[in-house]
Amino acid sequence: MTTPILLGVYVVDVKDMIRYRDTKYGVCVSVGTGRYLLINTQHRGEYDELMIRASEYEFLNGVDRYLSCRQLFAFHPKKLIAKVGDLSSDDAKKLIAQIGTSRTIAKGDKFRIISELSKQ
Repeated sequence: MTTPILLGVYVVDVKDMIRYRDTKYGVCVSVGTGRYLLINTQHRGEYDELMIRASEYEFLNGVDRYLSCRQLFAFHPKKLIAKVGDLSSDDAKKLIAQIGTSRTIAKGDKFRIISELSKQ
């Protein structure tokens, strides 16, 4: 079992949660509540995304990706297959701002997540 850390990037088992997918990359945004945001390969405007550049993350294998800030996912640590990296401090700052303006994340979740991320 992998122990999650805040802003850690993980390969996550999503078989029972996301149709047609076995794994996805996820970023831990709250250790206390086990909340993650998922990384998408393609830009989809409706997901309120934050682009993360491949030049900053080896695990992206040369392709820019998009961190979806629309929906939080709760994962038990047993669903974490492997840690592949950490979100950069610059992207973490952008993420805090993005979550703060999200219209789809509940206010209570926003408060908890932003409080936790701001301590980093």
